[in-house]
Amino acid sequence: MRHAMRHPTNRRLFFRCAGAAAGTVIASAFSSPAAPGGVGAPAAGKKTGADSSAKKTRVLERTSKATLTPFGLNHGGTLRFILRDGRVWEMTLLATSAEVIRRHSAIRPRPDPNHESGDIAAYAFDCDVRINGTAHHLRREVGTQASFYEPWEVDGVRLWFDAVSCAFKEDGGFMAEKDWRGGLLCKPSHKARFAVQESDLPICPESLQPWYPNNAGRIDIRDCYNGEDCWMGPYNGAAAHCGLDINMKAGTVLTAPISFDDHYLFNSVAAGFNNNRWRGVRRWPDGSEWWLQSHHLIRMLVPERTALAAGTPYATTAGVMVGAHEHTHFVFRIHEQGGDYFLDPWILFWEIFRGQRKKAA
Repeated sequence: MRHAMRHPTNRRLFFRCAGAAAGTVIASAFSSPAAPGGVGAPAAGKKTGADSSAKKTRVLERTSKATLTPFGLNHGGTLRFILRDGRVWEMTLLATSAEVIRRHSAIRPRPDPNHESGDIAAYAFDCDVRINGTAHHLRREVGTQASFYEPWEVDGVRLWFDAVSCAFKEDGGFMAEKDWRGGLLCKPSHKARFAVQESDLPICPESLQPWYPNNAGRIDIRDCYNGEDCWMGPYNGAAAHCGLDINMKAGTVLTAPISFDDHYLFNSVAAGFNNNRWRGVRRWPDGSEWWLQSHHLIRMLVPERTALAAGTPYATTAGVMVGAHEHTHFVFRIHEQGGDYFLDPWILFWEIFRGQRKKAA
């Protein structure tokens, strides 16, 4: 029997959306003995394919620490997560799939030769996992309000389900990469990408400060450029957007959400690039290195290549190469334990908004 883990605000993500049967469906399943329809077997109507990664099963061991732990798994691979009290939390990836759940009435016009166009308005991806011996099914949506989801919680661990490779054309799917020319890649290196943290810990040992003014404590998908540029959103109906765009007025002031050891513009108009792109770097005592980025900046407010304290206003934004809507592009990237992981910036904003609610209470 499959179980849906505690997911308080987005329970509907566990079920197939209406109209999904009309969408493109790509599936990649771990070949394991299972009764028809059981965990390890493909859902009805889904295309499946052989997965050579099943022959390369391995156990990835990680120890709980003060910061969020990202990781990737192939089908049949297992995360062995050692908690602070010594307990072992294990998760095995059994299967992954992805499908288009909503299409535009026509293919979007191509904005420029460097970007693909299509008719995808929203898509979903799924996985079957076994956690501590119990089977669970996880489902995410991209391009809808449900893109801003609550993490799952099971047996004292908070779980973020970030991406599956089978949604991408390179692995037989339907999504292209939008920002690959700039070195930004959404497609995970494994069949699926996740992140975990013990449920009673924040994502890092420092309280996150607001990154930009947001009194609502939420993000509306309609404010993500044209309503599609959330993390991995279907930009122009075809390409996964590697970052999170949030519309805001030109001149909006950005503040450091955490303290940084270093910060700088890695692209600037003054140096001949087409945009002002900023990166803040934080090296945590547990060995994890975080890169937080914001693009479309107008002017730096503090000197670069210095330490930056949390809450410090560092730039004005949303005024350079913004296209149809004044906006800022946010990126979250973690380097640790031999891996380089792009993650949904929503994870940062989720923690920021949670902290604001706690403070208000």
